[in-house]
Amino acid sequence: MNDLEKEIATYNRIFRKLLSDEGKFAVINGNDLLGVYVAYEDALKIGYEKCGIDKRFLVKKILSDENVSYFSRDLNNSCLA
Repeated sequence: MNDLEKEIATYNRIFRKLLSDEGKFAVINGNDLLGVYVAYEDALKIGYEKCGIDKRFLVKKILSDENVSYFSRDLNNSCLA
């Protein structure tokens, strides 16, 4: 797995449970949910406190519906048509 695949897989696995906290921020390290926080800054602070500056963790806003935007510098890209 690459850098954050494990954390994303954990988020997806527990997503239904997290929906009761929609709009808040989940902090995930590996297979573990470290907590859910109202403010992004609080979630980030906890992530660094629990994981340190040299370990990865994911701070993800809990949303039932996510808009994904794709950007390309290639103006001839077929996905823009």
